[in-house]
Amino acid sequence: MAYQTFPPPPDMRYIDALLLAYRLGHVRTAEQKQALIAASRAATDALSFFTALENFGVMRGTKLHSFVGEVMASPAVYRSRYARVVGMSDGSTPPERFLWSQYPLALVEAVLSEGEYKLFYRAYWWFTHNHQAQWYDPKKGQCIGRYATEPQDNASTLPRFEDFLYRLVHHTSERVRSRFDGFPADIVMGILRRAFT
Repeated sequence: MAYQTFPPPPDMRYIDALLLAYRLGHVRTAEQKQALIAASRAATDALSFFTALENFGVMRGTKLHSFVGEVMASPAVYRSRYARVVGMSDGSTPPERFLWSQYPLALVEAVLSEGEYKLFYRAYWWFTHNHQAQWYDPKKGQCIGRYATEPQDNASTLPRFEDFLYRLVHHTSERVRSRFDGFPADIVMGILRRAFT
């Protein structure tokens, strides 16, 4: 079955800079978070990334700008030092299970606003409970999840989740679709793909 997918996310170096800046306390406002996301989308190389950062309000000389510069100067060092923060395995342990884990919620928190995080939380909760065999579906009147008989390993679950999220973002109902206006689904899925496969 062909699943619907989002376009590839921006270069993961920019996303790693955002994840680390958020987790290490350098991102203090929602505007700074949005500036980092917008700059990562606008960038074609490191120079254009920093130009975009300044255009979106993260001025040169600030702690956030300096920290992002350090991360961009040596991304491998920061990835190895903070592998779990950016969602990378250190090689000694296999990736966590996507289903029934709080890890996806912790990873994507850095790129979502408060309202977007609530939407993602509800979507993840619904998707997870539809993989549970004894989940009651009031529409069907049955105690079985929609995906309960499907394989539940990460490699087969993540494409189904991406398809599910794609259908929400591009829903036929304007009411549902409007909730996801501006939702950075491509970045979210890029982070989750790297962390769980």
